[in-house]
Amino acid sequence: MTPSITSAANTVPRVTVVMAACNAAQFVRKAVASVLAQTYRDFELIVVDDSSSDDSLSILQSFDDPRILIIRHQTNRGAALSRNDALAAGRGELIAIMDADDVCVPTRLERQVAFLDANPRVGLVGCGVYDNIDAEGAVLHTSYLPEHNEAIQRNLMERWCFFHSSIMFRRTLYETVGGYVRALEPAEDHDFVLRILEHCEAHNLYERLVSYRLNPKGLSVMSREYIEQVRAASIRLAQRRRAGRSEDREGEISRIRELKRMRKPQHGLVSLMQTVRDSFCAANRYYGFGCLELCAGHLKTARRCFVHSVRSNGLFVKSWIGIGLSLMPFVADRVKVVFRSSMQHHNGVKLAGSPVAGTRAVVERTLIS
Repeated sequence: MTPSITSAANTVPRVTVVMAACNAAQFVRKAVASVLAQTYRDFELIVVDDSSSDDSLSILQSFDDPRILIIRHQTNRGAALSRNDALAAGRGELIAIMDADDVCVPTRLERQVAFLDANPRVGLVGCGVYDNIDAEGAVLHTSYLPEHNEAIQRNLMERWCFFHSSIMFRRTLYETVGGYVRALEPAEDHDFVLRILEHCEAHNLYERLVSYRLNPKGLSVMSREYIEQVRAASIRLAQRRRAGRSEDREGEISRIRELKRMRKPQHGLVSLMQTVRDSFCAANRYYGFGCLELCAGHLKTARRCFVHSVRSNGLFVKSWIGIGLSLMPFVADRVKVVFRSSMQHHNGVKLAGSPVAGTRAVVERTLIS
């Protein structure tokens, strides 16, 4: 079915901002407003409402701005095809990705356009520093990603090292590699960027340009395991391409479809056990951020993370201890080494130097959903 399109500006913009939204009513207003507030004005914003059942569409339609184009899917098609529809409709020579629950700073487009204009060999740019925020917009932790092309190219063949909602790339690259692959959801972003970076250099600006909204509903054990399996398939495809061998994409996609078939919703006791596991997964993620913030001496932020952890699962004892320590600065300073050890085990990272310097220097293995 052809998606319905409502409105757009007539002039051809330099930048197309692509946003896929599905049941994002809680956050989409702030996400769109942050794009419309950009200091760089020569852009269009294409939002695909992927058959939302909440108020997302009416919120989008409430914006009176000729730069907005809304595409409405009558049936849910997923993030990959939603972005592909927006990419196909876009006219800008530069494309920026933005998620419907994240928030960008007013200078995001200005800084990224300027960087790409000054560095013709770079085809894709993201932000290497971003704040993880909760539903109210409070900062839980600041994450750091590899900055330069060599480190990015190397890390991308092992793990995800971009904040997808922050990337901007040249339209010519999208036209060269094609769009997102639906069968590789929810790691379609990793596959897409791997294909693009076979044709150009990449860079992450060492600036806070976009904030990532941490959604506890996405912190599922099963989902995380599945994401990693699909991500591994994307990397294997890239390894074969870069070695000059046949991709065997159909074989990988067949394996992914089998994995997806095995992830059918469970019921009864099995479903309850999975819910408990997911709550521990969410609690553990917040706990890891709390450890990082405690080690850096940011007690108020650490306490916020630990509180989110126990709200996710009240039986997560370590976070109750963390809350207590965050209220006792002198005690926290003396037992910080214990939390540093716990944090290294939790996140698979190594800190160097002082707690603050180590935290700022780390390249986290944070999964972005």
